[in-house]
Amino acid sequence: MFKKNGFTLLEILIVIAIIGILSGFVTIQVTSSIGKSYDSRRKSDLNAIQKALESYYNDNNAYPSSLTFGGALCATAGCSSANYMKPLPNDPHTCSYAYIVGSNNQSYQLYSTLGNSADIGTGIVQTGYTIPSCGSCICKYGVSSSNTTP
Repeated sequence: MFKKNGFTLLEILIVIAIIGILSGFVTIQVTSSIGKSYDSRRKSDLNAIQKALESYYNDNNAYPSSLTFGGALCATAGCSSANYMKPLPNDPHTCSYAYIVGSNNQSYQLYSTLGNSADIGTGIVQTGYTIPSCGSCICKYGVSSSNTTP
């Protein structure tokens, strides 16, 4: 006599639970993808800075004594002459890159954090070095001049 035209409360709750589980998986995947993109950018930034530093060294027979991330890498103050990289990229998320220059500015090491600790890559693996400007960030990836000894 009566025709059923709707869903029961149990059916609606099951559908809501399934949607919740699926949205949880999507959120995890998106978060993981964002972290991987930050790591890719960090590696790309360090490789680009490394190329600029090598060009600087070829012209000046020394590496710069310091780098200002967000600023320019120039041969002279104000970039009136050779401009090697402008601007020097900053870390895309929370920490800054760490630049350590060797004695007489003849070698350098450039470090970054990685969000995915399993993704070390081919750079220098340096654990335990705390980036001075971001006390809680630990370096996991780096590049260096070819004459740097491990």
